[in-house]
Order: sequence, then structure tokens, then C-alpha cells
Amino acid sequence: MWQRLVRIFGGKRTYKPGPPPRPRLVLTQPCLQAMGACLEPEIRRGHEGVAYLLGQTDGTVTLAVAAVRPEAVTTPGGFSVSAPAMAKVVRIATRAGLQVVAQVHTHPGKAYHSDGDVEGARIVYQGFVSAVLPDYGRRLPALDDSAVYMFRGDAGFIEVAPERIGIVPGRLA
Repeated sequence: MWQRLVRIFGGKRTYKPGPPPRPRLVLTQPCLQAMGACLEPEIRRGHEGVAYLLGQTDGTVTLAVAAVRPEAVTTPGGFSVSAPAMAKVVRIATRAGLQVVAQVHTHPGKAYHSDGDVEGARIVYQGFVSAVLPDYGRRLPALDDSAVYMFRGDAGFIEVAPERIGIVPGRLA
């Protein structure tokens, strides 16, 4: 009987996983507007700016619903956020029942994820997004030519394709 069952079901089968799901970033319209407000002072000054996005992630899809402007030192070529300033951002997220799901910052020209961006990431976990906006963020609310990456464990930061970035109008209930 056993050999008959083995013939019917083909014996031992092995599991071959497919490619991991492609990352996706979704922002609410109010979050995008708040992000612009967070970066506005540095846009006017011609400095790199930084904002953190709050929301939820399952490691593949990251949903951002709010933006927070940290206390930061900014220059035309960089920015720095201290550990106490970062702790304030985390407390804000925790009080709201959210995660810090993304760091958004600007570059003076073209957007790209520099070695310093990878090394300077203060929060790194599965699904965390690092986004770089070109031209000091002057194109907001458009995200054209932005460089957006999601942290995916051993793979590190991988690019989120532009068609995998969505804007949801209005607030989420």
C-alpha cells in the first residue's frame, strides 16, 4: 500500500521559494503635505533637510501616514540628527501607536542613496524606507526622480521602483 501511495504522489518533493515580494511604499496625501512642511525651512535656505515618516510596515509594504521634523543640524551638503532628537521622534511614534517607517532627506542635485546615507541610517529594520529627494526637495509634492529604498534584511537597502510608490488621497480611518 505504501509503495502505491508513493507512486501516486511522486515521492519526496522539495520546496523551492520564488523571488521575494517586491517592496511597496504608500503615503497618504496628508503625510506627503506634512513632509513638505517639515522640509520647507531647509528648502528655503538651500540646505539638506530631513523628516521621519510614521506609519506601519509588514516588511514588504510600508504605509506612511504622518511626518515629523526632527531637531537637526543642516548644511548645504548634509544634516545630522542627534540621539536625543531621534529618541523624541520615536516617542512621538510610540504615543501614536505607530512605527518610524522612513527617513526622508534631500540632496542638492540628483537623488541617490550614498554610502553615507546607508552608514548614517539610525533606524534599520525589515521594511524601513530611506528616501532621497532631489533639488533640496523643491519638486514636492511630486516625487519625480526621487531615490527610494527599503531595507530587506541580508539584502540591505533595495530600490523601490517608482511604480511601486503610491499616494492615497485623504486620511485613512
